[in-house]
Amino acid sequence: MAAEKHANFESSMHRLIFFHVVLLLAVDDRGLPAEELPRVPPTAAAAAEQTIELQAGFRAELIAAEPMVTDPIAMKYDENGSAYVIEMNDYPYSNKSHDQAWQTQTSEPMGRVRFLEDTDGDGKFDKSTVFADRLSWPTGVALWKGGIYVLATPDVWYLKDTDGDGRADVRRKVFTGFRKYNVQAVMNNPLWGLDHEIYTAGASNGGEITAIRSVEQGETSAQASPAAVIRRSDFRFDPRQERFEPVSGGARFGHAQDDWGNRFLTDIRNPVQHVLFPAHYLHRNPFLRAPHVLQDVVPSGDSLAVFQISPPEAWRAINAQRLAADDTKKSPFDSTVPKGYVTSSSGVTIYRGHAYPEEFYGNAFIGEVAGNLVMRYRIEADGVTFQGERAHQKAEFLASTDNWFRPVNFINAPDGTLHVLDMYRETIEHPWSMPDDLKAQVDLTSGKDRGRIYRLVPPRYREGFVKPPVPRLGTASTKELIAELANPNSWWRETAHRLLFERQDLSQVSLLKKMLREHEMPVTRVHALWTLEGLESLSTADLVAAIKDPAAGVREHAIRLAERRLPQAPSLVPLIVDAAGDDARRVRFQAAFTLGEIEDPRVVAALAQLARRDANDPLMQTAVMSSVSRSVEPLLKIFLQDRSFSESSSGLEMISQLALMIGSKAELAVVNEFLSALSQSTATVKVAMLKNLAAGLRRAKRDLSEIISDPSHSSGPLVAAFLEASNANALDASLPQSQRLDAIALLGYDRFERAKPTLEKLLSIQHPPELQMAAVAALTSTARSDVAAILLDRFPALTPSVQAEVVNQLLQRTLWIPIVLDAVGAGTVPANLVSPNRRAAYLRSSQQEIRQRAVKVFSEDQPHSRKDVLDKYQAALALSGDAERGAPLFLKNCANCHRFGDLGFDVGPNLATIQNRSASQLLVNILDPSREVSPNFLEYNVLSVDGRISSGMIAAENANSITLRQAEGVETTIQRVEIEELRSSGKSLMPEGIEQTIDAQGMADLITYLLSLGQAP
Repeated sequence: MAAEKHANFESSMHRLIFFHVVLLLAVDDRGLPAEELPRVPPTAAAAAEQTIELQAGFRAELIAAEPMVTDPIAMKYDENGSAYVIEMNDYPYSNKSHDQAWQTQTSEPMGRVRFLEDTDGDGKFDKSTVFADRLSWPTGVALWKGGIYVLATPDVWYLKDTDGDGRADVRRKVFTGFRKYNVQAVMNNPLWGLDHEIYTAGASNGGEITAIRSVEQGETSAQASPAAVIRRSDFRFDPRQERFEPVSGGARFGHAQDDWGNRFLTDIRNPVQHVLFPAHYLHRNPFLRAPHVLQDVVPSGDSLAVFQISPPEAWRAINAQRLAADDTKKSPFDSTVPKGYVTSSSGVTIYRGHAYPEEFYGNAFIGEVAGNLVMRYRIEADGVTFQGERAHQKAEFLASTDNWFRPVNFINAPDGTLHVLDMYRETIEHPWSMPDDLKAQVDLTSGKDRGRIYRLVPPRYREGFVKPPVPRLGTASTKELIAELANPNSWWRETAHRLLFERQDLSQVSLLKKMLREHEMPVTRVHALWTLEGLESLSTADLVAAIKDPAAGVREHAIRLAERRLPQAPSLVPLIVDAAGDDARRVRFQAAFTLGEIEDPRVVAALAQLARRDANDPLMQTAVMSSVSRSVEPLLKIFLQDRSFSESSSGLEMISQLALMIGSKAELAVVNEFLSALSQSTATVKVAMLKNLAAGLRRAKRDLSEIISDPSHSSGPLVAAFLEASNANALDASLPQSQRLDAIALLGYDRFERAKPTLEKLLSIQHPPELQMAAVAALTSTARSDVAAILLDRFPALTPSVQAEVVNQLLQRTLWIPIVLDAVGAGTVPANLVSPNRRAAYLRSSQQEIRQRAVKVFSEDQPHSRKDVLDKYQAALALSGDAERGAPLFLKNCANCHRFGDLGFDVGPNLATIQNRSASQLLVNILDPSREVSPNFLEYNVLSVDGRISSGMIAAENANSITLRQAEGVETTIQRVEIEELRSSGKSLMPEGIEQTIDAQGMADLITYLLSLGQAP
């Protein structure tokens, strides 16, 4: 009864605070006294369950709370049913004065590891021991040989209690060098893979990682391994040798796997992402143009709605300026009303227990920390990746009325249920993202002495959860552990899998071999397969049996494992070659990767078979192209002989990539052979081949002229004739424009003296702008100083769109930048054709010649104190703004990088969530864009080996390339082998200096328009 009264009191308090906040929305936040910002009191642990609502008949059962546990963000059960819990008490800092935005953090470590035990067997923890303390930003734990690995930026530690007092007396640093920068972008959630390596979400802080070898491993020096540089990737390590290896990934907090070892990550606005392409496969072909390694499994983005039932937090409501009357008329506790958007996805976990209804198995659960809720998605296979859909419409699987409820992570527990880790904080927000005035009134550490862990109980336990017997796998025999590989609960399978690897007991190998061949559960057969590998007892016969297994998942893993045996077991080769024709796409996908590890003439035909069969699947094509390094020439010959495939879009793409690779090797005899065969090809294929062979040669600092001028190359006359025809075709107005564009592109690889007259003629109003721009691109494809003079001489006679392209192309090479800046200074080139980003870059250029010219030409753009500018524009906040006048200002100054609805481009943050900003915060964002820039929106500058300069934010990267995104959504993908230098400017991609074009009234109009975007109609 007391708990019920308390719950009613809390509910009334929440409503009172909500309506208090509604009244405050009319108050100008600049004048809000600190005492007027209401605070939500915490709910006592005894009443916490009553604040949580679940769908499908589930309920939440509290199994641990403060003071037994505080700030839980990660948890692992050991083999005997006790749990290690990671407590991130130093989130977001331990000393507010030490937290300097956009700098390496120096706060003292305050994190801990708790060891929780259930001594009376009632299913709830009743004993808590601080296992280790003074850990910096701890975010994950993995078990190994009676101890634990703990992620604690900047280090990874191994901790172990050897004297039985419940505290770690072994405290060994394993890796160091992880960057302590953004508290929300740290490494997290290590998982044991089926391959007996520990995989970790690396997030995006990066670092230069060094492995520290211990004395027990026979090392006498402190540091025994060179640094591995990571930026936005995950990593794995072998616990036996502690070898560190970057792997594909790079998101935020959250890391999960399914029964087959597929890994999933969470980013802030990407609830579930599938890690698709293993980095070590992509590395084999440095010229491979691979898509993003992360594939969104469920909808993502700034406008993904969530359905919360908690009232708006006071600071968020005030910050949001929610003035839409319709929203205030609806019940704040109506779960059918979306209260916002996904802004803090966290802790993706795939449910793989045995206690829930069958339809829950394989579902993804994700916390939305700011919304006090948990999302649930049904996940299904979709080709070689996955797709998901909401399990509940206009409601969340779990939602709480308590603003302090912060579901940051989940685990699959030994009892078959899902546990929710509730950090339980009054406020969770990145300190760098809050307006200064509101941040001063909010205690971001409030609640660091609290925390809860819940068991989500399914409806079949209406009278109370019946906890199964406590695990005692630590004392189980090897035979008993093998039997647990068939447990329907993944925790038991994976714990047994780890313990069998730790023990290295070979006495029951025959039982594992029998399980591999005969057990009815495919996932159990996969565990047996990898356990045999971990015990170094996997035979060729075992692999043959697994490759022929009726279950596609078993075949897939067997093919992957076969890679390690190929040199000693050539009999496996024909089985892998045959797998190229497997009915299951994922098996073919793995075969496409594995074929690249084989030196055998049969590989070529198998890769060609895969390319043709899955011609419309770009993910499969990437897998095939990752494996062609040993087979480039014969594979290209096969494709060229297949006219149907070579004329298809996917065929042309593969032919182009293969031709580029051949040209890059600069073996002129081989290039000559393929050029000689072009007489048999269609015009489309000829253009693709010649253009990419030439581009490859240029990468290697060679040229087609070497083929033409050397009489020993039989293709010389053919190539010369083709280029001569291109000169004529480029000017032939009777030809289709597409054919003329192909001809112009080829002229970029012809001798400059021969191509120059044609390209100059194309720079005329008599030709369509598309052809003129193509001519500009062809002229600027070689770094000649006279190119700038040619283009600038004709500049006054060009139309604005072509003029813009001329400036854009010339500014991509350091050779021409001073020439263009001189032209700007002379008035030949309008200054507005040099973007604000480029102006800023030139003003701080390390090259004196460029910097001095920029200072002279753009003197008015010299950096002004952002504080002075902000002080000056405070007047805009007092002016009455007009949204109609602000709309054209948005289109002119903002839409090239920001999208709202159908307007603008997705470069910077989407404006669908603009209602979460106040006028004063928007003023800061606009005038001082680098103050609170997320690392995802930092500007990077790339200098390529051929002297080109590219700038933009890193939109994607993988083992082979990075993709820069610029204004208007223009993307440039640059292969790593082409990068001379990559450097961050340390600035936002959004330039400073908008005050040069917008006065105070214009700023008021623009802000009014931006705020109107988030209001209800």
